[in-house]
Amino acid sequence: MLEADVQPFSFRQQPPPDLTTLQIQGQRVILHAIHERFATEIFTEFNAEITRYMFPKPAETIDETLAFITDSLAKMRRRTDLVLAIAHREGEFLGCCGLHITQGYRTPELGIWLKKSAHGNGYGKEAIGLLTTWAVANIEFEYAIYPVDKANIPSRKIPEALGGFVISEQKAEAMTGHILDEVVYKIPYETLRTLHNSGV
Repeated sequence: MLEADVQPFSFRQQPPPDLTTLQIQGQRVILHAIHERFATEIFTEFNAEITRYMFPKPAETIDETLAFITDSLAKMRRRTDLVLAIAHREGEFLGCCGLHITQGYRTPELGIWLKKSAHGNGYGKEAIGLLTTWAVANIEFEYAIYPVDKANIPSRKIPEALGGFVISEQKAEAMTGHILDEVVYKIPYETLRTLHNSGV
């Protein structure tokens, strides 16, 4: 799909929100629209160990990270992407998450990574929970997808906790050249709406 052909998110209210200033607050974490102020921590923490089960490869220079942020903000202005930095309410940077139009605006793709020292605390589940709660309230979609390597068990627990189920399996070559053995989860809109309305 060519970038010029990507249909933006369909928002429930008009005018749509400015995604480049978005902030979503949770009990422990806050999701902030990506910004250059996060560049150093993203460059440092998005390393080879973190990307082991991911398609992207780590940036080789801080300029590559800055270019990623610039590109993300441009897509957010076009409303075809949403990239958020995850921070603890006390200010510590934890990672990034996002909602991306890869297969069409009716089936946006969820993605997340956390820095190594933040693993094992449930921050990923909370961040994706916040993001999908926002999505249910603000955009129209049929279901979200969540591709993840079979071996990445902690990440697989996130869509499963949201009522997601596997709809396909695929091999994908990561930017580093290694082969990902992925399963793709489908998380229906109605399932998310029911979960979030019940306070989950």
